[in-house]
Amino acid sequence: MKKTLLALVIASITMSASALDLEGADKYKSYEELGIMQPVSGIVVPDDKQVTAKNAIFGVPYNRYAYQHMREFFASTDVAPAKQAIELERAIDNSVENIKVNNADGEARTFDQFMDETWGDSIIVVHGGKVVYENYRNGMTKDQPHQMMSVTKSFGGLAAMMAVEDGKINPNDKVSKYVPELAEDRAFGGATVQQVMDMTNSMNYNEDYADPEADVARYGAVLGWLPKQEGKSYPNNMYGFLQDIKLEKGLEHGEIFHYQTPKTDALNWVTGNATGATFADFVQDDLWAKLGTTGDTYVLVDPVGLAVAGGGLNASPDNLAKFAAMMLNDGQFNGEQVVPKAVIDQLAAGGSTEAFGKGPDASNNMPAGEWSYRGQWWVSHEEGAEAFMAIGIHGQWIYIDVERDVAIVKQSSQPKSVTPAQERYDLNGLRALVNHFAK
Repeated sequence: MKKTLLALVIASITMSASALDLEGADKYKSYEELGIMQPVSGIVVPDDKQVTAKNAIFGVPYNRYAYQHMREFFASTDVAPAKQAIELERAIDNSVENIKVNNADGEARTFDQFMDETWGDSIIVVHGGKVVYENYRNGMTKDQPHQMMSVTKSFGGLAAMMAVEDGKINPNDKVSKYVPELAEDRAFGGATVQQVMDMTNSMNYNEDYADPEADVARYGAVLGWLPKQEGKSYPNNMYGFLQDIKLEKGLEHGEIFHYQTPKTDALNWVTGNATGATFADFVQDDLWAKLGTTGDTYVLVDPVGLAVAGGGLNASPDNLAKFAAMMLNDGQFNGEQVVPKAVIDQLAAGGSTEAFGKGPDASNNMPAGEWSYRGQWWVSHEEGAEAFMAIGIHGQWIYIDVERDVAIVKQSSQPKSVTPAQERYDLNGLRALVNHFAK
């Protein structure tokens, strides 16, 4: 499952209990239709319609508003736009809206129903270097930053892969070479950089969201997103937390793929030390500055200002579409090589299907033998649907199909972090769009 630290204790806190329990068609209404953060007397918002730091990440349907306004509730750092804006050419094909999408039960739904029933806030499709379709809902616009959850991880993975290509990191070196603070007898130091990059390092980390004693709850408190429990001590930042994580007993590094958020933050620590650049620096200087981006982009940070590479990126559909267009075009944009073609080729080739299949994250939607994970990207090897993608909980996607020259950015505010049915519906919709434009 595509879990992130932003799904902390989701099972025990929210989805079934909020001040606004909605049924039927009401559950698909926009935040404005629901009155969330809409003043009714001067500037006063009723208590049950207010978004706060306590319900911004976990609260439903408060996330319909919060995912477009995260920096109002949590600390963040800016990612500056390009000095010179570049607009992607538009050649909109509204016949997209006539396609049918099967939901998880195999029932054919209209495209409009697909967007409603997956709580879609935006979707934008790139084909042939142009934006060929875009649809904005729930107050979104092409320039509105949106919380991207674990899509952030794929940018962290890309930073590491580019550092490898640039000779600044040897992927076969142990992590401790770049981060001496990470001991070799614990989860990270003795693993290779490649193993952490592909999430195959051994790590004893409890992600039972219903357990307030679980590691994931402790991580949330360290980040400042959950309250600290009385009588317990905590590291004052995420890097202190990473140093404490132990090896999974009986599991060697490299044996299986296991998707766990702290692995991304450890990888980001490696990349930062090797390159001298922060996560926000990488997005700003190596990507955004070369993609003609505009408007606001930002990354959530921990209490000491460390960027949360595991799930803190907030970016607009239009800027992400420029990124996707570049990835489709062998890493080139506006005549400049932004990402080395070799990196794109590695992502398209994917990682170890064997390690993926042995791990706990293979599923009916992502079957063993047909999926892999490489450099913090999910990779489909299914015949006719080969693609690599960045995925975040609550319905965030960057889906890149190089062979058919189609990329899709989808942003959502789904009520649950991830369910098999939600994931299946999204995958069906994205692939229906690819097939529409590739035919």
